[in-house]
Amino acid sequence: MANFNQALPAAFADLQSFVPIWGPLETAEARYLQRQASRQEELRAFYDAMEPRIRDILSYLDGFPADHDLPAPEHALFQLALGLTEAAAAIEVYGAPCVPFVDAPHHVKIDWNDGVI
Repeated sequence: MANFNQALPAAFADLQSFVPIWGPLETAEARYLQRQASRQEELRAFYDAMEPRIRDILSYLDGFPADHDLPAPEHALFQLALGLTEAAAAIEVYGAPCVPFVDAPHHVKIDWNDGVI
């Protein structure tokens, strides 16, 4: 688990301020709830910082073996990339942290059964 103060790889140090928020969120449900708890301005700042860098981030992370745990700095960076998926929903789709016309906060729990949702 990425800790609240885990340093990112040097090439991505400019994203460090987002690690305490998105770094510790290990599940899709936790990231989903974080999106709902965030203000749109916070999500916009995260999105604006991450979206232009996501290809570089994924290319960088692709250099690590998929069958091994990532080192802590890279794991924190991966957590930010996963967090971007939630921020993108708020920015690109909903225009708000929460799904329109749905009571908030609510949650979605993804349960894997033999690799099938």
